[in-house]
Amino acid sequence: MKYLIFGLLVSIMTASADMLFEKQRIEVTVEPDAKEIIVEYPFTVDGNGAELINYDAPCSCLSARIEPLNADRSTRLKWGAGESGKVMGKFELGNFKGTVEKAILLNLKDQQPVQLIVEVTIPDLVSITPSTQRWDQGGKTDTKVYSIKVSGKDPVKITGTRGTNDDFPYELITKKPGWEYEIHVSPKDSSTPKLGMIRIKTDSKFSRFKKLQLFAVVQAPR
Repeated sequence: MKYLIFGLLVSIMTASADMLFEKQRIEVTVEPDAKEIIVEYPFTVDGNGAELINYDAPCSCLSARIEPLNADRSTRLKWGAGESGKVMGKFELGNFKGTVEKAILLNLKDQQPVQLIVEVTIPDLVSITPSTQRWDQGGKTDTKVYSIKVSGKDPVKITGTRGTNDDFPYELITKKPGWEYEIHVSPKDSSTPKLGMIRIKTDSKFSRFKKLQLFAVVQAPR
């Protein structure tokens, strides 16, 4: 699902050349099944023009493009006064949940770097609190509890679980079918550091929530 977002006027000013952006930060809430969003950051050029040195979207989940392109489809680096364009960002949402913030960085000649931020909120329909439980090495092996809650309008049932480490036996407890569960975990011993994962399958209609996981760790005391 794609969303096109436009903004209001905010400018970044220097004495000689400016690439002025209508908005440097975009916030959007998407549907639980959204796979990607496309955001647009329109700009105009003031002063004596603007020259782009380079640009980067550090996360592999975010790609950037500046339009209009040159006639040969290459990125346009030099812009004259009065010209306008837009930076387009494509954010692949993958398995992100909750609120995620990513940025595109523009480095411009004779102008402070410009950071274009997109903040995306993806409804967390099935949450695990906490996602990781820790025990101190050499300490007590008391039972700890993970709370699983469904916050959407439809129930989501747990259809299966699988642990990756037999040193962390666990028990799934149904508190309210389709809405509330607990997983109780206690390590067999705490003599050595160890890591375990419990993978959870659900009947959610959204792929993002069909598979969940939690972690159990025995580690040296902090």
